[in-house]
Amino acid sequence: MNNCINHPNKEATSLCHGCGDYFCESCLDEGSEFYYCKKPECQKLLTAESGVREYTAEYQCPNCNVDLDLSDDERAKGKFHCPECEAFIDVTVDPPRVSKKENYVLLLSSLNQGDIAVLKSVLEDAEIDYYVAGENFLSVRPLLEPAKFFVNETQVEETQELLKDFDLHIWGASTSS
Repeated sequence: MNNCINHPNKEATSLCHGCGDYFCESCLDEGSEFYYCKKPECQKLLTAESGVREYTAEYQCPNCNVDLDLSDDERAKGKFHCPECEAFIDVTVDPPRVSKKENYVLLLSSLNQGDIAVLKSVLEDAEIDYYVAGENFLSVRPLLEPAKFFVNETQVEETQELLKDFDLHIWGASTSS
């Protein structure tokens, strides 16, 4: 068996489909069919294989043409909320899909950073079309501006069923006894 090119004391898990070198598990990223190492040229092949496009941090809203600075999370997802026109933009499809604020329903709000992180994870895992408004204000006005979760109107019932047993917390402590 071969050893990892970066960690000679570790056994290689697989070879990189891009460069053909052998690597351990921590040095590889898994694509839909193959493994790729961290080299930039191999990461580009991974991106091409997965069909994920890379988006720049500066983007212009296709709805209102305002210039936006996208977060790393928004860039990775290819979906973002325009604070200017209140549209939800999905640039993973061609042409980009623009949904108006009216297509989303306020589902819940929270002041707890832990709840927000868990909710985002659960919704993303279930592939729920949502956005969070006001999440960044929690650090500025933590008691006045809760993060508000808006869900696409076509997925409200599915989301409510998904979150029916979720226990929201205040100040990091459970409200249930």
